[in-house]
Amino acid sequence: MSTIPLRIILGSLIWIGIVALQIILLMIARFFERTSQQQTWYQLYLIPILFTGVSAVRYLSRISTHEAQPDFAGDPISDVLLLFSGLLLIGLGNLLYEKMMGERGYDQY
Repeated sequence: MSTIPLRIILGSLIWIGIVALQIILLMIARFFERTSQQQTWYQLYLIPILFTGVSAVRYLSRISTHEAQPDFAGDPISDVLLLFSGLLLIGLGNLLYEKMMGERGYDQY
């Protein structure tokens, strides 16, 4: 019996969860922009969501084509897309944090 369908189902659930968390972050940024009248550039959150989605499809297609193990590493295009996605999310998350906390330039102790 092949474990390919089970691996595709479990992999899909994990990738859906990751994209769902990114969508929640987008919705938080959108809500904050609409309620505070401060620009959060929430539209830019679509770029990491798109990059993650493309990477997920590429990794899931590796599972179904029986390519070499492991199925979460070794695809350079997907790895680079996930790198850019992570860097964008760090930058956008930091921007959103600064907007929500009042844009303090430095901490006073």
